[in-house]
Amino acid sequence: MSDPNQIKSAIEQAVSRHLTEHLDRLRSEIVSHVVREIEPLLASSQGTSGPNPRSSPASDILSAAIASIQESSVQADILKALLEGVSKFSARTALFVVRGSTLAGWQARGFSDDNIRGLNVDASKGLAARAVEGRSRASAAATEFDSAFIQKQGSPWDVNATVFPLVVKDKVAAILYCDSGRQTGHHTDYSAAEVLTRYACLWLEQSAIKKHTSGPGGGEASVVGTNSAAPPAVASAVSAAAPAPTTSVAVAEPTLDNLPADEQELHKKAKRFAKLLVDEIKLYNQGKVAEGKQNRALYKVLREDIEKSRATYDKRYGSTPVASAKYFDSEVIRILADNDRSLLGSDFPG
Repeated sequence: MSDPNQIKSAIEQAVSRHLTEHLDRLRSEIVSHVVREIEPLLASSQGTSGPNPRSSPASDILSAAIASIQESSVQADILKALLEGVSKFSARTALFVVRGSTLAGWQARGFSDDNIRGLNVDASKGLAARAVEGRSRASAAATEFDSAFIQKQGSPWDVNATVFPLVVKDKVAAILYCDSGRQTGHHTDYSAAEVLTRYACLWLEQSAIKKHTSGPGGGEASVVGTNSAAPPAVASAVSAAAPAPTTSVAVAEPTLDNLPADEQELHKKAKRFAKLLVDEIKLYNQGKVAEGKQNRALYKVLREDIEKSRATYDKRYGSTPVASAKYFDSEVIRILADNDRSLLGSDFPG
C-alpha cells in the first residue's frame, strides 16, 4: 500500500498547480471583464476625473489601476495600489482599518497631511457605521464621517464624502474614505472607486489562497508590525481567506486526452467561462454566499444570480459538444459551495 504521506503530498501539489493555473487565467479575464463593464459608466466623465484630468481616457486609467493591483502579491502593496488607483478618480482618499468599534488610520492620498497613523474614528455611528453594517458604499456630509478629521483637513468643496467597505472573507476589514477635495469643481468618480475597491478585495483573497497553496509547507507569513506591512486587521482577514483543509470530494471532470485538439480547446474555454461567471456571482454576493452556506441553502439564496449566469453559459456552450460536461454546475459546487454539494440545498438542479 502506498505511503499516506506520499499520497497527501501528491494531492497537495496537484491542487496547488491547478489553483495557480486557475488564478493566472482568472486574473486576466476579470481585468478585461471589469473594464468592459465600467467603460460605459466612465465615458460620460472622461477627461474630468481626478486631479489630473484629460491625461488619458478614464477607462485607460482604470485599466492601469487594476493592472497595478493585480501585479501586487503582498497585502500592503495591494492596498497601496488601491489607494494610488482611487487617487486618480478622487481628489482625497484614505484607508482606515476596522478594529472593533474604531477605525484606525493607515495611509492617505491628496490631503494637506497624508500621515493619518494614530488617527482614530468612531465606527459605531455616522457614515462609517452605515458602510460597515450595510457592507456597501455610503454617502453623506463629510462631517458625518468624523468632524475632527474634517476640521483638521478642511471640508471638501461640495461638503460631501463617500466611504467604501473592504469586505474580505465576509468581514469588513477596512474602510476607504473618498471626497472631492477643497478645490471647487473637482469631482470624484465613485463608480470607478467602487470597482477598484471590489477588485482589491477579490485580489486580496485570491493572493492569500495562491500563497497558501504554493511552495513547500504552504501558508503565508502574517505581514504586520512594520511601516510597509498591511494593517493587522486586514492581514488577519486575508489570512482567513486561505482555504482550510476539507474532506469534500471535488467534482469529477471529463478526461480530455482522447479528444481531438479542437474539442479539447473548446472544453477548456467552456470551463474558463464557467469559472468566470461563478466567480462573478461570488464577488458581488459575498454576504448572500455566507448566509447560504450557514443555512445550507446556497441555491435558494442565489437562485436568480445562478440561473441568469447559467443562461449566459448555455447560450454560448449549451448546443456544443461540451454541454454534457456540465462545467457551470461543477464550478457552482466548487467555487460557491467549496466542493460540498449539500451546501446548495436539495433544490439545486445541477
